[in-house]
Amino acid sequence: MTSVGTPRRISTSTRLRRAARALAATAAVTVISVAGAPFSLAATPSRDAQPSIVETIDVTDRLVLLQVASPAMGRDVPVNVIVPADRSEARGVYYLLDGNSGQVDTTNWLDPRRGNAEEFFADKNAYVVMPVGGTGSLYSDWETDHPKFGKTKWETFLTEELPPLIDAQFDTNGRNVIGGISSGAQGALMLASRAPDLYSGAVGYSGCYLTEGPIGKALTDLVVINGMANSEMMWGPEGSEPWHEHDLFRNASALAGKKVYLSSGNGLPGPHESLNHQGIAQTVVVGGLLEAGSNLCTDQLAQALRDSGVDVTRSAQPVGVHAWPYWRDELGRSWPTIEAALR
Repeated sequence: MTSVGTPRRISTSTRLRRAARALAATAAVTVISVAGAPFSLAATPSRDAQPSIVETIDVTDRLVLLQVASPAMGRDVPVNVIVPADRSEARGVYYLLDGNSGQVDTTNWLDPRRGNAEEFFADKNAYVVMPVGGTGSLYSDWETDHPKFGKTKWETFLTEELPPLIDAQFDTNGRNVIGGISSGAQGALMLASRAPDLYSGAVGYSGCYLTEGPIGKALTDLVVINGMANSEMMWGPEGSEPWHEHDLFRNASALAGKKVYLSSGNGLPGPHESLNHQGIAQTVVVGGLLEAGSNLCTDQLAQALRDSGVDVTRSAQPVGVHAWPYWRDELGRSWPTIEAALR
């Protein structure tokens, strides 16, 4: 186990009381940031079709846009891929998920003002796979169709359909890591625990990983509220077997043998905030509350994983709100862990 940042010693009872208060505050403000962007489905593959890459577009010499026909999703799914700087040998694959602010036509990771992934990976030797979409879904297989997005089977797409296509299209080495920000962090850790043979590592930037109990149920509903959905549409009645199967705390041991990196700030403004920045009040207040809740969630999951013998690197930063500049910072801090897992 490795720690990055300033360690804190807090009793379990105090931790749980603080987590409850912070998570309640997080639940109250999360809904503010849920977008309602219009959505249209691409061409629908036939039911008996096989997953396939139906179009390949070379956006730049290092960035490829794939259109992937997904029978599970019932449509074509856009997937962006950054290829390695040096392609003289096989390389690993980092699957990188967006959060609840994700768009339906692009990924925030490619936005220079947000993830700025092309610049970061300019000298890195890995395939970086960034699917488009997934907002409000926890990247899960839904039991019923989503009222806004229709057929929603992200887990099947990301763990069964897409990886063989990526491996066939590119010179990969069979090693995969999955990561994400915010709700995408929760989705990434869930997928890694549910498909343990696929991934050698998992990364969560500012996630909140609680799904069970009154607070966990409320937070899960708020993540999937985009498009007037609710968590029962995703996993069925609360307390049923699918809820237990997606509970990272119950299933922490599934991540044993993998390299896990978990990060968060503490909710306080830091070097990326300035009084003359547009929207500074929302960034500090809403982003601060969200990150304070994420910080406590992340502490809890890190401890549960350590108790199960998982190799966890915990980056606990002394400042930082729930915002892209801090996730860009953490992408850099997490790279040594990711790179080691991809070898």
